[in-house]
Amino acid sequence: MRKYVLPLTVVCIISGFFLAFQLKVQTKSTNYDAVSQKNANLINVIQALEKEIENQENQIETMRNQLNEIQNQNNKGKLQDLQQEIIQAKINAGLTPVIGKGIIITLDDNKEGLLNAPNDDPNKYIIHYEHLLNLVNELKIGGAEAISINGQRLVTTSEIRCVGNLILINTTRIAPPFEVCAIGSPKLMVESISLGQLDLLKTAHYPVALAEKENLTIPAYKGELQFKYAIPQ
Repeated sequence: MRKYVLPLTVVCIISGFFLAFQLKVQTKSTNYDAVSQKNANLINVIQALEKEIENQENQIETMRNQLNEIQNQNNKGKLQDLQQEIIQAKINAGLTPVIGKGIIITLDDNKEGLLNAPNDDPNKYIIHYEHLLNLVNELKIGGAEAISINGQRLVTTSEIRCVGNLILINTTRIAPPFEVCAIGSPKLMVESISLGQLDLLKTAHYPVALAEKENLTIPAYKGELQFKYAIPQ
């Protein structure tokens, strides 16, 4: 029996060695498979993200091309028409400077008349806001398209009023001499004012001057346009 002990021991040692080696190889193989699987998953995620980025970039490029097409179409059509409408609306509202043929009327107080009658009522010899208001209305009747007084553009909300001995236009104090500029047909405007306020001032010996201009510039309205009650329908 003892003669089999040594061979059995050797066999057991060898078997154990092979068993341990096989387990080690299997463990390494398992770890390798796990790492490989993890790397494969990461690669799939990266590839999916790259594909998504590519899709997003393609969509952005498509949208940009569509936007360019729309802008090009609008520049040739609707947008250009809208821009022209906005420009015309600003002109009508007095929000942009304008140039054209028209007339300039210069008015001043009758200082000479007051000197000749120092005891008379001085109010009879100065330009009042009613004179300017009547003159502006007559210019409008004559087809004036833009009007300013001493550089103050008149718009729909402009006021010409008297505060004490001052005349205010667009809440700005103005003083004589008064320069009234109007763009429109010089012939029609002159006809409209000649038999009205201008003639009355001349008859009362106020210094009055009238000049026609081919290129008259009227500035834009500089104040604010705020509407609290009037809204688009």
